[in-house]
Amino acid sequence: MLSDLIFIGSIFLVFVTIYLLLFTKNATRSYADYILSFLLLVHTWSVILFLLLYSEYIFKFPHLFKTGLPTNFLIAPLSYLYVRAVLYNEKKLQYKDLIHLTPFFFIFINYLPFYGLSANEKTIIIEKSLQYWPDAYKQQAGLFPENLAILFRLILAIIYLVLQWNLLISYKKEHKENSIQLQISNVIKWLKLFTITTTAILTGLLAILFAIYFFPSYYNNDFVTQIPSFLVSGGFFAMASYLLTHQDVLSGLPFLKYKEVESIVENDKRYNLPYFNVDYSREMGMIKEYFEHEKPFLRKDLSINHVSVALNIPSRELSFIINNHFGQRFNDFLNKYRIEYITKKINRTYLSNFTMEAIANEAGFASKSSFNLAFKKFNLCTPTEYLNKKELTN
Repeated sequence: MLSDLIFIGSIFLVFVTIYLLLFTKNATRSYADYILSFLLLVHTWSVILFLLLYSEYIFKFPHLFKTGLPTNFLIAPLSYLYVRAVLYNEKKLQYKDLIHLTPFFFIFINYLPFYGLSANEKTIIIEKSLQYWPDAYKQQAGLFPENLAILFRLILAIIYLVLQWNLLISYKKEHKENSIQLQISNVIKWLKLFTITTTAILTGLLAILFAIYFFPSYYNNDFVTQIPSFLVSGGFFAMASYLLTHQDVLSGLPFLKYKEVESIVENDKRYNLPYFNVDYSREMGMIKEYFEHEKPFLRKDLSINHVSVALNIPSRELSFIINNHFGQRFNDFLNKYRIEYITKKINRTYLSNFTMEAIANEAGFASKSSFNLAFKKFNLCTPTEYLNKKELTN
């Protein structure tokens, strides 16, 4: 089935995305990135369990059956918390936000008796569930009726989806100025796609459950059966592939500063609003002075987090300044200094004592190939061609 292939492709893209978000040396690793990574893992676990169930490989792993049901109750709250964290530059999970996790714990406790069953007992329940898919929800596994758990999940997903859309719509209404729209357009575009795919996935799940409950004969038509699956797999694939093809999202969403202002509603309350007229000239000067005098770029393992610690500038803000005020990604910014360092030194006399590879290594490049690519990018020619031109002009 094509939807299965899309699911499998999405799983691969998700793991690559999480690696880029959290484990590459230039990853900003913000609170929002951690939420997104965990959310993608939860989605992936649900997809893997669906594929195991649909292919009946679940019989080889009976203890995995029903493990995705509690985690499914994390998807809607995490999606909402992610959008909120990005829009309002939140730094960490607040204690009051733990209430969003209560449905997960409630459902987990609900299925504790089932999780304690033996593999043989679980296999019997799986066999009954797979005999006829429309009756699968009738196989009692938790303390509460299965149809109530399904209904609870749908209601929860709809509530959070409404809240998520409301966040985006309200935010855009409050910030209509062109300068603001230019600065946060990348954020809004990604969050809209994220919310649309979330809506598509929920629509697919609703269609599946609605058909199972009201039109059991629906499963006799193979073509119609695939429509909800395509919505779920397609939405999931779109989300994962967008993250991989838009490096600005992976390297950190644009940074927004916030200021505290008096509440319009209650004078004794305060709340945060975006503050966009930020003068980064001081930070830009600090960055330039650090790179020109300290020459940190000579380190092969230099990451944006190293620079962040050295300058006491949050890595997310540092990434934003380099991207938007220097007009370069961090790696290009780094390589520019390395290439300038090399071009000031190389000549025939110098190369008679050192190889080009040794010079590249001294400048912080990890390999000769990465040096050659960077050199050609900044000088539009190879090191040899550059040296010949330099000799002709001297």
